[in-house]
Amino acid sequence: MPTFQPNAGAVVAADTQKTIAALDGALLDSMRMCMSFIEATQGSDLPAARSQKVLHSLSTGIASVVAGRSQVVSAIRHLNAIKQGSNIAPMNFGCPEGWEQMALDAGQPAPRADRPMPA
Repeated sequence: MPTFQPNAGAVVAADTQKTIAALDGALLDSMRMCMSFIEATQGSDLPAARSQKVLHSLSTGIASVVAGRSQVVSAIRHLNAIKQGSNIAPMNFGCPEGWEQMALDAGQPAPRADRPMPA
């Protein structure tokens, strides 16, 4: 059984929260940029062929962020599986929203918040 220092689990959990938040922020910013571009070009007489290139690039970038976010979510599932097979299995470090559901979806017991982290 892998043995981890509880503080290491807390650091990884904090980093997963930050990563998901950063990706969500990137999505929001990208979508705002797309909306801003569409609003700016309405009534501008910009040919549709030119705006299409920009819209395609923006939407491809958004899709890439969504795909990358999916891979991070998958990595979090793998991290949870490792955690569940280790000495820190009963600990809940406050990972991203839905952590408990992700554990259940993976067929693993959910971490329990009522068990304090050992000192």
